[in-house]
Amino acid sequence: YQRRVHGGTNCNILDEVYTHGLKLPSDIQPSDDCPVSGKKGLLTSLCSNNCEYCVERHCWSNCHMYGLGLYLADKSQKSHRYVSCPKDGVYKMVICRAALGNTYLIKGHLKRGDAMHDVERPRDAHAYVNQLEDIPWAKEDHDSYYVQGLGMASVHGKSVVNSEYIVFSPYQALPIYEISYRLD
Repeated sequence: YQRRVHGGTNCNILDEVYTHGLKLPSDIQPSDDCPVSGKKGLLTSLCSNNCEYCVERHCWSNCHMYGLGLYLADKSQKSHRYVSCPKDGVYKMVICRAALGNTYLIKGHLKRGDAMHDVERPRDAHAYVNQLEDIPWAKEDHDSYYVQGLGMASVHGKSVVNSEYIVFSPYQALPIYEISYRLD
């Protein structure tokens, strides 16, 4: 199924997003010398694995908690946490149409904060999650994750306060418009 969702990202790469679409995060740190990813305040490189500048592996630090996907949310306050590098106090968020397909529900805490960091596609997350209740985990193929927010019961680095969707193909998230805003 499809859903309209918010996507927070680095404001320095929005032209790239609107020209080429959203890109999945790499697991490589950006090099300041790189003409594509350098000096933009990014956590991971925009480049492919064959960039001669971006060669250092990105280490887990409470990012990509559920894998190397695009993180989207139905609540703007969740996506605002991912907006970085505002210009002159103006923040920008992308509204996307997401093709979620068959969504896999994750409800509970990760066994380790970095347990799913390197996941590149949706799969049975049962081995990584401490369940809060007995959930009938499906074993079929999935197109996305829905991580249920746990509110005040969340554990920093192992679960989320607000719910989020994660898709693992850039073709599943189409930017449709931008919201510009200030925080007063």
